Amino acid sequence: MLAGLWAGLSTTAWQAQAATFHPRLDKSEWQVEASIFECRMTHPIPFYGDAVFRRRAGEASRFHLDSKSPRLKTGKASLVSETPMWRPGLKPKAMAMVDVKQGSKPVQLGSGLTERMLAELHNGRKVVVTRKPWYGADESVQVSMSSVNFRAAYRRYLDCLGSLLPVNFDQIKRTAIYFPSGSDELKPSEMQKLDNIITYVKADPTIEAFYIDGHTDSVGKRSDNLELSKHRAEMVSEYLSLKGVPKDKITTRWHGERYQVSSNRTRKGRAKNRRVTIRLEKAGAPKVPRLARGNVRTGAQ
Repeated sequence: MLAGLWAGLSTTAWQAQAATFHPRLDKSEWQVEASIFECRMTHPIPFYGDAVFRRRAGEASRFHLDSKSPRLKTGKASLVSETPMWRPGLKPKAMAMVDVKQGSKPVQLGSGLTERMLAELHNGRKVVVTRKPWYGADESVQVSMSSVNFRAAYRRYLDCLGSLLPVNFDQIKRTAIYFPSGSDELKPSEMQKLDNIITYVKADPTIEAFYIDGHTDSVGKRSDNLELSKHRAEMVSEYLSLKGVPKDKITTRWHGERYQVSSNRTRKGRAKNRRVTIRLEKAGAPKVPRLARGNVRTGAQ
């Protein structure tokens, strides 16, 4: 379908019908910002904004256009790979039709198309987004990304990807650790969750508090469940402290079968209720209130 859409369309004829935003060849620039939390590669496009490739720790690569003002009409835009003018003879390659939305990020793409765009740029082709202008004129608008100076920046970007943490804060700021029925045993999969939290917090000094809350399902006596939830919460707290989390940052609480998150009438529901939740608090965030009835342990004992 896409091939038929572009059949017989020469690059020269296409550009003659479009208002193009692109960097001059001698001004083409790719900027890389690297950290263990996020890698970002930005391509400034004069009079338009930026083309941005990014990947957060624990997530797949993403792409978006960052527009300083509205340029593209909402709807569907073409995403095309073209050869630069100094490599004539090869036809444009249709990649996809992509959504254009209102706002400062009119085009946002997932990992599949993002990786394809990176591959086309690495192969020396330019990538072009084409759509009618938002103000309703007949001519099309092109936003073009140049491959000039791309490869050196891409090497730095790949180096950054290799140093990313396994998770980001949004993924671990509230984590549930699940337990077998009647047990306080930590399964390997749940220990991996804890290890990911530890890896992250060792790299982020803004984490200032850990709230550990133990829970059970409703099977058994309430007094036994309260004690079991305590054991579960204390086990998680001890694991974190042994791995380097300061005890004075940890508040441990236990609630038995209270505060269920699912129905205890089903096996799946009970499995969701047998948990310890870990909530991380960053500096400057609202404080989490303590619970009553004395089921709280704060700091080093």
